[in-house]
Amino acid sequence: MRAKMRERTLKVAQAMEIVMAVIILAAIVIRAGLLVAGVAQELGEDPMSFSIDEFLSKVLLIIMGIEFVKMLMLHTYGAVIDVLLFAMARQMIVTHNGPEGTLLSVISVALIFAIKKYLYTGESWGQKKEMDHSPEKQEKQM
Repeated sequence: MRAKMRERTLKVAQAMEIVMAVIILAAIVIRAGLLVAGVAQELGEDPMSFSIDEFLSKVLLIIMGIEFVKMLMLHTYGAVIDVLLFAMARQMIVTHNGPEGTLLSVISVALIFAIKKYLYTGESWGQKKEMDHSPEKQEKQM
């Protein structure tokens, strides 16, 4: 009884997660289209008013949304780390911090890359091991 209830709850949660990912992805696609239309309109009306900072902020936010959807669907440490990296990169690019804030951001990014390289490997990082289908390997597995 408990196992069935747990299984059903898990299936409902996974279905809700997929629905939310689809909704978020639809919003991202709409926002990307509006961004392109807005940039074209702004450049057509007054090219000198175009702000690259604002444009980068919006583009990086869209990229973060895409990475967030991937994180919802993949359930891997790597996807979570990618979201964090994009969030930190966006913060570094969009907000112009002083030297201390920039240094902290660079140290944070370096720490995440170090964690990604040295602490998570193989399946724990979301990479599945390739199955070797050679006859010798299959005999050893039996």
